[in-house]
Amino acid sequence: MDPLSMTASIATVGQLTSTLVSYIIEATHATREQKKVAVEASNLYSLLIKLRFRVEEARHNDEWFNQVKLLGVENGLLDQFKYLLEKMVDKLPSPGKSQQLKSALWWKFTKKEVEDVLARMERLKSLINCALTNDLFALSKTIHGDTLVVKQQTERVQSLLEQDLQNKLSRWLSIPDPSANYHTALGKRHPETGQWLLNGQHFAAWKSSTSSLMWLHGSAGCGKTVLSAASLHHILQHKEPDTIVSYFYFDFNDIEKQSSNKAIRSLLFQIATQATDIAHELELLYGRCSHGQQQPAEDVIHSLFRKVMDTPREKYIVLDALDECTDREGLLTFLRELIASKPRDLRVLATSRRERDIDDELSPVADYNINILQSAVVDEDIRVYIRDRMATDKGLKKWPDPVQTEITTALMEKADGMFRKTLSSLPKTLDETYNRILRDLESNGQLENAIKALQWLCFSKRPLRLIEMAEILAIETGDQGGFNPEERLPDPMDIMVVCSSLISLNPINGDWGNDKDGDKDDVASLDGGRKDAYRIQIQLAHFSVQEFLLSDRCAFNLDFRSDTCHAVIAESCLHYFLHLCQDAPVTGKLSKHYPLLFYAAEEWWQHLQAITGVPDDRLLDHTLRLVGKKDVTLLSWVQLSNVDRICMRFGSQLELKDIAEPLYYAASIGVAAIVEKILRRNIDVNAQGGYYDHALQAASINGHETVVQMLLDAGANVNAQGGLYGNALQAASSYDRETVVRILLDAGANVNAQGGGYGNALQAARLSKHETVVQILLDAGARE
Repeated sequence: MDPLSMTASIATVGQLTSTLVSYIIEATHATREQKKVAVEASNLYSLLIKLRFRVEEARHNDEWFNQVKLLGVENGLLDQFKYLLEKMVDKLPSPGKSQQLKSALWWKFTKKEVEDVLARMERLKSLINCALTNDLFALSKTIHGDTLVVKQQTERVQSLLEQDLQNKLSRWLSIPDPSANYHTALGKRHPETGQWLLNGQHFAAWKSSTSSLMWLHGSAGCGKTVLSAASLHHILQHKEPDTIVSYFYFDFNDIEKQSSNKAIRSLLFQIATQATDIAHELELLYGRCSHGQQQPAEDVIHSLFRKVMDTPREKYIVLDALDECTDREGLLTFLRELIASKPRDLRVLATSRRERDIDDELSPVADYNINILQSAVVDEDIRVYIRDRMATDKGLKKWPDPVQTEITTALMEKADGMFRKTLSSLPKTLDETYNRILRDLESNGQLENAIKALQWLCFSKRPLRLIEMAEILAIETGDQGGFNPEERLPDPMDIMVVCSSLISLNPINGDWGNDKDGDKDDVASLDGGRKDAYRIQIQLAHFSVQEFLLSDRCAFNLDFRSDTCHAVIAESCLHYFLHLCQDAPVTGKLSKHYPLLFYAAEEWWQHLQAITGVPDDRLLDHTLRLVGKKDVTLLSWVQLSNVDRICMRFGSQLELKDIAEPLYYAASIGVAAIVEKILRRNIDVNAQGGYYDHALQAASINGHETVVQMLLDAGANVNAQGGLYGNALQAASSYDRETVVRILLDAGANVNAQGGGYGNALQAARLSKHETVVQILLDAGARE
């Protein structure tokens, strides 16, 4: 390092120190620790100026400079201190903040962070004093002793900061973790199977290409997911240190893993954990979204993803089971356009069944199009499997070697593709099998319970625990419906008798899930069967089960129509919740004895919303019992579901006076038939209350177009002020509710109304990057 470079390094640290001092001096009501930081930083700044002038006068080969320059080596003490200061300065408010905001409230550093920076300032001052007094021996000894320690400390701090950022971004993006699917699939793989792919010419060419797509396809149950896991495992084992690998497993058993947007967000997040520059891009986007208070628009996520794909790094993406994505039209378009753009050094491996829409989109852009069921690629895996079974199966390995050889030969050669024929005919065979299972359940008197369980498993909003299914089977719908605790299965495991081979049970690894699943100690106190049922997830045995039940091929397909199932689940949730509310307010502690409590509270209205058309009168009557009157039932629901985020304002315990009027909550969930019934009561349509202050703003922010129009027709003030976003127009603009924005403007909304979190509607749309809404507002006269 030469004197000029050393001078520049000192100047940078000096500037950062000055910025920190200036902020504290200008802040109002500075605390004692803040003042101490300012004093020590100011003293350090003076020493840095003296050191800078001394270095500027030094010659390159001075003995003094040869010792002092150790302060400025890469990752040395000046670098380490500069990094610490940068992190502190980044946390300070931007210069644009008004003066009154510069107060102690904006000091975001913990006591430990302050102690750390003070200790480092004192150390650096000591070293600079050694340099200025020509005590080179002490300087050299101290630098050499400190460098390793400081480096280790900084690496530890850096690791913690990176983990904190990752946790923050993960919570914000609300992404599922695909690693469990990967490890489960990898665990099912025989170590020697899949070699035909991994050692094959196509796989090698795909890995060495500059940009390509490999598409593996085959019918249900042929091993696509296991092959994708084997491929991913191979890539992870052989990748270079700077290679980026991301993956996603679509899963019909987990609603969080069926969305294309969730998949793209997950891939982007995984990339960010492997590349600091991408993490920085995501962090900037987080800041633009009110520091995580808002969600980014999907087109912004897509744009960032495409930008990332153009970075000059080796990149692999593995996508499994595209056919299990519920909005795959958008996914396929995104994937096709991505591949067609030939981004640098990107290899994508995708698996799916060969559905027509997937074939149409991927075949034109797939460089390697592989049918897993072709004899040339599966024979070796069949041979490996047979050989392993012959060696491990107790019933087969007892035979002498000549007989085992004859069995193997007969299976592989004389059967003339028996395995492949079986796989090829799988869908038809499964249809017959599944229909036979359902008819057997009918003859045994188990069909009603089986259909109820299967309806929930096909349409539940999240994976269910076995203990929850035990509650579900004790709920009756219909005119005589209700929750009957005495009808619970004596042993939750008896569900296997009810649903036979159509379901599977899987242990839940790790902790007990979120706090709302019940207190761990409370659950531990339950009897063995119910306690174990908390730890078990119940799901359909295979994707083909759900596909069959929802198809016309199912003999009982009328019971599995979407509207029918959502109505059954919504009514069941309402029966369950209302049963618990009939005597007293409901609290989360009841979940120990009523484990379906939180699902019923949080999801009933989601299922009600999913019904096309108007729900039947019985379901509407149950809904009105819950949201039609301001009483302890409504209070319990608002608190347990936090449907209005009101707990953020009042804390976990609410009182009746804290909640809004029934119309507000009916408008929030957007069920027009309920809003209509409440409006007939001659209530105040402009009543204030709730997180968004007005029913119109709540309906607008959630995009409930019909309800917005109904409220306006009933006399709702389109320019009513209050709530987080100030008015309904700003709320709708912030969340890209294009149609609602037009409805509000047509009703006379003031396009330039001021107030709310963004100042006005145009600013809300601009900051959220909703370009179409921006143009609508400009056309309506919004001022820049």
